[in-house]
Amino acid sequence: MNLLMEKIKQIMKEGPLGIYLMAFLIPLNAKWLGFGVLIIILEQIIRRTPIRKENIKKQLSLKNPGLWLFLFYFMHIVGLIHTENMAFANMDLGMKATLAIFPVFFLLYQPLVRWSVFVKCFVFGAFASILVNVALSMEAFLSSGAFYYMRGSNLSQMMHRGYWAVYLLMAYLFLLKMAIVAVDRIKIFLNLLGALFIAVFVVLSESKVGYLLLAVISIWEVVKFIKAHKNKWLIPIAAAVFVGGGILVYALMPSAVQRISKTFEVMSKPLESYDKTGAESTTARLFVWDASVDLIKENFWFGVGTGDIKDELRQRNLDKGYTGVAQMNLNSHNQFLNSHVAIGVFGSLFLLMTIVSNLFKFNPDPFRSWRLGIVFILFIALLPESMLEVQAGIIPYAFFLTFLTAFKPKV
Repeated sequence: MNLLMEKIKQIMKEGPLGIYLMAFLIPLNAKWLGFGVLIIILEQIIRRTPIRKENIKKQLSLKNPGLWLFLFYFMHIVGLIHTENMAFANMDLGMKATLAIFPVFFLLYQPLVRWSVFVKCFVFGAFASILVNVALSMEAFLSSGAFYYMRGSNLSQMMHRGYWAVYLLMAYLFLLKMAIVAVDRIKIFLNLLGALFIAVFVVLSESKVGYLLLAVISIWEVVKFIKAHKNKWLIPIAAAVFVGGGILVYALMPSAVQRISKTFEVMSKPLESYDKTGAESTTARLFVWDASVDLIKENFWFGVGTGDIKDELRQRNLDKGYTGVAQMNLNSHNQFLNSHVAIGVFGSLFLLMTIVSNLFKFNPDPFRSWRLGIVFILFIALLPESMLEVQAGIIPYAFFLTFLTAFKPKV
C-alpha cells in the first residue's frame, strides 16, 4: 500500500496529469473531454515547461500526422470562402478546434510520459465506463425484465455505441499487448481476463464495426501471443475460446446475429431494390453514400463549403427520393466522403495522410506497434461513421494522432 502511494505521489509530482486524465476520460464520457484538453494546456503553463527548438524541428516533418491534421483543419477555414450557412460553419470550426490546437501544442511541447501509466489509465477508464453504463441501464432492466436494456444503444448511455466500442477495443488491444510482454503468469492471466471482460461488452454493444475490429484484433494479437510464449497448447485453447464465444453469441444474442446477417443481405442487393423512404442502419448508409458521391462528382475540387454540407446533402437526398435519411438529416456516415463533400479533394487527402503518415517510422519510435494498432482502429472507425463531426470522435482522434508521435517515454 505504501509503495502504491509513493508511486501516485511520484506521478503527481512528475506529470503530465492532463495526459493521464485524457487517457482515462476518452472511453468514459465524451462530454468531459473538453475539460481534459484544458487541463493538458494549463498544466504545461503552470509547470513552465520549456519549449525546445529541437522538438519543434523534429515535429516539422511530413512524417508527422499532426502536420496533416492541421492542414485538414485549415481546409475547413478555406471552405468558408464559398459558404452560405455561416452559422453552421462557425459552429463546425469551433467544435473541430482541437484538430488545430493539438498539432500546435505538441509541436511546442514534448510531454515526458510513463507509457505503462498512460495505458493503465486508459484501461481503467474503459472499466469505469462499463461499470457506469451497466449501473445506468440496470434500473430499467430490473423494472422491466427486458434484456434489451442491457445491450446495444440502451447499454451505451455515455456516448454513441459505435464510438464506445472503438475505445473499448483500444483497451482490449492494450490488455492483449500487456499479456504478450508479461512474464509473470498471474499478470498474463489478469490481462487476458480483463481483455475477455471487455470483449463481452464490445459484443453487448452490438456495434457492427466493433464486431469486425474485435475479430481482426483477436486473431492478430492471439497469433503474436502464441509466438511470444511458444506453447503449442495455446492454439487449441484459443480456438476453443473463439468457437465457444461465437456459439454463445449465436444462442444468446439473436439481435446481434440479425444485425450482422442484415448487413450482408443489404450489401448483396442492388440499391434500387430498397425502399427509399426507409432509414435502416445499413440501407441508410448506402443512401447517404450514394448522395455524397453525387455531390463529390459535382464539387470535386473544393466541395460545397464548410457550412453548407448539411443543407446540400439533405437536399440531394430529397432529390434522389431518400426521404427517410433526409428527414433524419444524416451526414455521409463515412468521414472521407463527408470531408470531401464539405471541403473538397484536399480535405479528404489531408485526412488520409493523417493515417498514412503513421506508416513511416518516426525516430525514436519505441511504441510503433502500439501506435499502428490504435491508428488502424481509428481508420476503420472512420469508414462507417463521420467520426470527426462529433466531440466523441474529434478530440480523441486529434489527441491520439498528435500525442502518439510527439511524446517522449520516461524510463
